[in-house]
Amino acid sequence: MDMDILPGQSLRFPLFLFGLLTLLSWELARPHHPAAPRRGGRWLENLALAAINGGGIALVCYACFFVAAQDLAPWRYGPFEALTLPLPLRLIGEVVVLDLLVYGLHRGYHAVPALWRFHAVHHTDAELDVSTASRFHLGEVAVSGAAKLGAFTLLGISPLGLVVFECAMLLAAQAQHANISLPGRVESVLWWVVVPPAMHRLHHHPERDLTDSNYGTILTLWDRLFGSLRRTDRAPRFGIEGEPTTPQGVVRLLGYPFRARSPRSPERTR
Repeated sequence: MDMDILPGQSLRFPLFLFGLLTLLSWELARPHHPAAPRRGGRWLENLALAAINGGGIALVCYACFFVAAQDLAPWRYGPFEALTLPLPLRLIGEVVVLDLLVYGLHRGYHAVPALWRFHAVHHTDAELDVSTASRFHLGEVAVSGAAKLGAFTLLGISPLGLVVFECAMLLAAQAQHANISLPGRVESVLWWVVVPPAMHRLHHHPERDLTDSNYGTILTLWDRLFGSLRRTDRAPRFGIEGEPTTPQGVVRLLGYPFRARSPRSPERTR
């Protein structure tokens, strides 16, 4: 792989806008549940975090490209470099492995109190729509980026594979957070393959048995395999119990992990 695929990273912003506008239109036309009457403040918060985090994600990708192009990691001879797979099979394998990595990271964010402080920013959103997919603290983005850079180096993941995964994860995250209604049969099929909105909606429920479930980003396979899949008809509720249900402002959200009172860590406080 060479630096010719660097422009692939520039696909993220057009894809972000495409997913945002498409799913917003869907939310307005066919929402799953009634939207909050005044959501402008939330959207400003979430999109401001998206702008901040976009730079962090780009830096990770460019760092991976640089390491590959300059041959800065002579030990970078992982299984994907060793196996002579056709490009399509290699890309599929790399996306699956990275999806497993992100699943593990997500469970870690819920299990480790220090990490939950950062991830809790995502769960403080009192509503759930396509903008929630952008509501992440820069600290969480940095931890995830470091893990991906490590996987890129040690497993021999290609720069193109990383770009394909980042694009797939972006669209999957937007879709699963969107307040959209799907035909029952379609959603039933999706539960067996990729994470549908109904599955991730439960993950944002404030009750712990649901918050601590359905960690998958793209594939539902990992939740099934590791016993974290939950399915219920409980009415949708979102946020963290005891936290504000109104917009808090970007500055407060960035300072949220450093508050003296720690937001509860779901898996560690059972």
